[in-house]
Amino acid sequence: MQEKVQIEGALFEINAHYNLLSDSEKKVASYVLREPKKTLHFNVRELSKQSGASQAAVIRFCKHLNFSSFSNFKLRLARDVFDNYDERYVPDLELESETAPQAVIHSIIQRFQQSFAALERGLDSQCLEQAVTMILSARSTALFGVGASGVVAFDFMQKLVRLGLPVFYTHDTDLQLTAASTIRMHDCAFIISYSGENDSMIAAAKQIQKNKVPIISITMDSDNTIRRLSDINIVVPASERIYRQGASTSRINQLAVIDILYSLMVSKNLDASIEAIEQTMAATHRHNPSK
Repeated sequence: MQEKVQIEGALFEINAHYNLLSDSEKKVASYVLREPKKTLHFNVRELSKQSGASQAAVIRFCKHLNFSSFSNFKLRLARDVFDNYDERYVPDLELESETAPQAVIHSIIQRFQQSFAALERGLDSQCLEQAVTMILSARSTALFGVGASGVVAFDFMQKLVRLGLPVFYTHDTDLQLTAASTIRMHDCAFIISYSGENDSMIAAAKQIQKNKVPIISITMDSDNTIRRLSDINIVVPASERIYRQGASTSRINQLAVIDILYSLMVSKNLDASIEAIEQTMAATHRHNPSK
């Protein structure tokens, strides 16, 4: 059996070879040693600016410390910051000071376009159909999600309410776990968790399983705990790393899935759906004419 090679973090290499670096490379090294977590966010140009060294010095710094590339350097640095040699822990946005608005617009829209294309390729129409059937036939649906996934769950709750379907959701994690313990047969549970590894959502899923209630979930396309505990799993592309500035493409993809489910539900009984939607619109407009 081949012995596994131990991969050292970036900080070990910097400390071990610091005295062999040139003065300009030492500026880069000193900044990284001071601010390892911030460094993970930067591209070459921004690390050059922050450290006071040239971009060429940043590249030489990586080469002299035997990092195969700047990306490999950040991957090794992630091991020091997160104790995990895994590219999912490297931030997926490389920040620059005073980025031009047009550049940000292009970058973000391009990422969404690529993510939507991947979502369309990966969605299973049979899973979506099964999820719709389960929700429509359930006595009530309990939604579960925290953080950005909680925002998606709240959006789904509003849509189900507009269709006149019994639904429960709360942002309070303890109340979500309480709901998981009281949910019963003929109900339906819908769990939203991009990573599929959120501790609270896993605890809720296990409790729901004990009560023999079917689970629908939305997770990233990976082997994760929530996916394994679910009866029906809808996957969105693994478009974001675990450590990120904030859920962006994952949240948009999840919201797109919710819109797809909602549209399918409406189409199942168009007349009744239109009537329910008009009733809720009339009620809210009477209450608040400015809407």
